[in-house]
Amino acid sequence: MTPHERANARAANPRAAETAEYLDARLHMANYEESTFARSLLLAAELHGIEHAARECGLSDEAMRRQLNGTRPLYFDSVLGVMRALGVQLRVEVVQGGGATSPAR
Repeated sequence: MTPHERANARAANPRAAETAEYLDARLHMANYEESTFARSLLLAAELHGIEHAARECGLSDEAMRRQLNGTRPLYFDSVLGVMRALGVQLRVEVVQGGGATSPAR
């Protein structure tokens, strides 16, 4: 996303933009763990209304809380559903100097 597109998205939905920045910072933490990100999603979902996030995932509020607080397994489709409910999305980017090498041809 270009800086101009980012500014337009922020203006259109400042709450989602703040949530995206918060979650992105969690993903870039040095000691990142799945549980850290799950708890971050839980906090964001509770601030936005966990009912909406739970409905998006086809779960009850309590089942959603249990998945995000680590007492139940966290499924990737739930992560995506919560993020969709929050108005944000995951994105994959190339990392300079890291990752796998290209396959031989």
